[in-house]
Amino acid sequence: MSDASPSPAPLGRLSGQPTLLIAWRYLGAVRQSRTISLISMISIAGLVLGVAALVTVLSVMNGFDRELRARILGIVPHVTLTAPAHAVHALVSAAEREPGVQGAARFVETGGMLTTGSRVLPVAVFGIDPARESSLSRLPEHMVFGELSALRADTGVVIGSPLAARLGLFPGDRVTLMLPRAVDGSVRPMLLSAELVGLFRLGAEPDHGVVFLHADRLAGVAGLAPVDVRIALDNVYQAPAAGRRLAATLGLEQAAVRDWTARHGELFEAVGMEKTMMGLLLGLIVAVAVFNIVASLAMLVDEKRSAVAILRTLGVTRSGVVRIFVIQGVLIGGVGVIAGLGLGVLLATHIGAIMRVIEDLFEFRLLAGTYFDELPSELRWMDLVWIASGALLVSIGGALYPARRAGAIDPARALHR
Repeated sequence: MSDASPSPAPLGRLSGQPTLLIAWRYLGAVRQSRTISLISMISIAGLVLGVAALVTVLSVMNGFDRELRARILGIVPHVTLTAPAHAVHALVSAAEREPGVQGAARFVETGGMLTTGSRVLPVAVFGIDPARESSLSRLPEHMVFGELSALRADTGVVIGSPLAARLGLFPGDRVTLMLPRAVDGSVRPMLLSAELVGLFRLGAEPDHGVVFLHADRLAGVAGLAPVDVRIALDNVYQAPAAGRRLAATLGLEQAAVRDWTARHGELFEAVGMEKTMMGLLLGLIVAVAVFNIVASLAMLVDEKRSAVAILRTLGVTRSGVVRIFVIQGVLIGGVGVIAGLGLGVLLATHIGAIMRVIEDLFEFRLLAGTYFDELPSELRWMDLVWIASGALLVSIGGALYPARRAGAIDPARALHR
């Protein structure tokens, strides 16, 4: 009976646990070397700041996008259908039965001039059905004086409170609207006098340039026929497709269908483009931090040439050595990404309070002269997933260069140096 025990398996053929252990021990070597440790600390700090900045800035951009959509798309028609006046009521009933439609109502739109004293301002004039407006827009929620029910077929006008303040108007005052009226194929100016019965404040562009009248009154005074049907959708992003579907279902020509993207689409595309560009620019901070991680790992490889050679003589394969240093890059990058995500989430969820403290401390207002009282923020978990995945992939990709250098070390030459 032989007493010989089986020879140990080469390290390169063992499970990943020894590889992870060696990579962890090499991180201790990073801490022992002052130069490499300093570079590593700077690299991790840069990665933390880069990831945190990405999370915070993208969340703020999401917040601006959300607020603009809520304030602007909460008042303008999502889809507008043009039809003869006699078919409007039937079209409203048919549209409300369609899936994805939140509500429908008569709607009249034209341009005009709001005059008071010597002041004359161009405005968009919307004719609405006050009884149905609560199912179509957020306007009733943003009334700061009066109610939409005060709009009647014979009197009443509602304007934004900033516009009223600009013109020195108060509820109960009378205002004059100059409207275009179609008469015998020509357009003539028509003056309409109405009592100011309500004020709204959305915190967006309509506050300064939109006037609301009852749809029947505006259609009668301006001689507008056919009349539009305003449709609100459950999903505003489906407006173009919903408009085409409604036109086909209701037997209308495509030219008779309009949606909000025709007027406001470029604004939201610009916001999306700004978010993309900010993400790319801040991503450069992450790239620089990863470059520093690569530099620190490359210096560690040069310092540990003899140790790597010994590992090779003990049976660790080239791929095993590569895995050791790739794992190091993942560990360093992982620490930076996790810390950066934590800091970014903290900043994104408290950015409003943080900015208020900074503004009070330095006595300035960052958003002075805008529609916003504080920085809006919306944390989207998919953004966190993309940021974390991208940063980790870049860290792994950056670690491959020094790792392959380590795997290419010739044990014989390294041990005889």
